[in-house]
Amino acid sequence: MTTQSRRQQAERRSETEAKLIDATIQCIIDIGYQRVSVREICQRAGVSHGGLFGRFNTLFALIAAAAVTAGQRLTAEFTAALAALPAGADLDATLELLRDNARVPTNKVWIELNIAARTDPALREHMAVARAEYGAAIVAHTVTLPVAAGVPPEALVTVGSIVLQYFDASAITAAAFPTPEQDRAELAAFTTMVHAYLDSVRTG
Repeated sequence: MTTQSRRQQAERRSETEAKLIDATIQCIIDIGYQRVSVREICQRAGVSHGGLFGRFNTLFALIAAAAVTAGQRLTAEFTAALAALPAGADLDATLELLRDNARVPTNKVWIELNIAARTDPALREHMAVARAEYGAAIVAHTVTLPVAAGVPPEALVTVGSIVLQYFDASAITAAAFPTPEQDRAELAAFTTMVHAYLDSVRTG
């Protein structure tokens, strides 16, 4: 096999894997994690069952790959949205951005897989890295905000974890029972609480 042939084969393999991962993510968005099946994924991806299992040994291996990809996309969406914030935007704008980012379709996948990971140690292990990357991206931005001055790094990690968990829970509720006015009031109250916490741990 020539070098060009091997390259073309690798490209086709990569394209097929990407189609399968995209189809898996879209399946979870549209019909939920519990209803994902090999047949549904293959139909959406335009790939045969043999094509799927030629790239991924098991359905779980494909779902694990989709989980990592979803986490990476969520981080990329967050950092891209950060770059679009107006100059001088502070904690309030960042929290609103995180709230909105928790409600994008990609995070629906992330939330469902986090719930599934509660009883699936293998899935939990695959998601841990992507989860850490997302948290690190949030903390890396937060430390640049004026409101973070004098706040110990461990406190920023703590509040970042609280923020993520709150907004994920809020996204689940908002998807099923949207209440825009209450939503705005809750965001304002939550923002006040985060400010109060940072003030309480600030040194100097």
